[in-house]
Amino acid sequence: MIKKVHLRKIIKKPTGEKVFLGFVYGFLIFLTLLIVIPLLNLVAFAFSNENANAMVTFLPQQPTMQYFQYVLTKDPVFWSSLGNSLLMTLVVTLTSNILMAMAAYPLSKDDLPFKKGVLTFFVITMLFGAGIIPTYFMLNTLGLKDGAALWGVIILSINNIFNMLLYKSFFEGLPRETIEAAQVDGVSNIQLFFRIVVPMALPVFASCCFFTIVGTWNSYSSALMFIGQTNDSQWPLAYYIYNLLQTDTSTPGSVINTNNLINISSAAIIISVIPILIIYPFVIKYIKSGITLGSEK
Repeated sequence: MIKKVHLRKIIKKPTGEKVFLGFVYGFLIFLTLLIVIPLLNLVAFAFSNENANAMVTFLPQQPTMQYFQYVLTKDPVFWSSLGNSLLMTLVVTLTSNILMAMAAYPLSKDDLPFKKGVLTFFVITMLFGAGIIPTYFMLNTLGLKDGAALWGVIILSINNIFNMLLYKSFFEGLPRETIEAAQVDGVSNIQLFFRIVVPMALPVFASCCFFTIVGTWNSYSSALMFIGQTNDSQWPLAYYIYNLLQTDTSTPGSVINTNNLINISSAAIIISVIPILIIYPFVIKYIKSGITLGSEK
């Protein structure tokens, strides 16, 4: 009988390719350590007693849960910030992805009038923003300030041209036969989009929705510019953590002091990451297939 020999045993990799792969693997390990080491240090600070700060490396010293208890039970701003972030993330994710997909679908058609001009307009808005001052005047004119400042930040977060381009790339690769068959059956454009195109594009929808969730959940720059430090009832969670890190520890009677500030902020950061960690396992398979198919098409 003829023995089957695997091709990998016959074809040896050139020395140059082995060196290149070794460099790539080493670089990836280095990047992984850059992420894992600070994360382990963050966890160690969150679970360590404040008196053990100088001893903290990657394992908690004198373990305690008091800083998680402080964030969850003694800081009312945390819960209002959490609610604001949940509202902001939900509204932005749904609204942004629906609007970006609806804008991308006609741009994926070759017979769209002025297609290049419209696409160029969208790309220009992605590369060049209006600036802080015009944006502030717009929100002020719309009355989105003070008690409604959070809605101003939400409106600014809806526009996402990068996601629109991903949708456009994916829609261009959808089977035309299915779409043409639906049009022959008399399906309207709205029905065609929501009943046929959207179900076929679930992988890219899942990918873009996850990117939107992560970006919105972690964003604090717009809140920093348009909400302000005094309006704490409108803070999203990321801006709450930012202000926590900026706390004046010299204030008389403050529970937060120089020694425990890093412990409390570390506990708050870990709590804020938990919702993303819960969502990630459910969408990872869609992220892989959605981005791969979108980039190929």
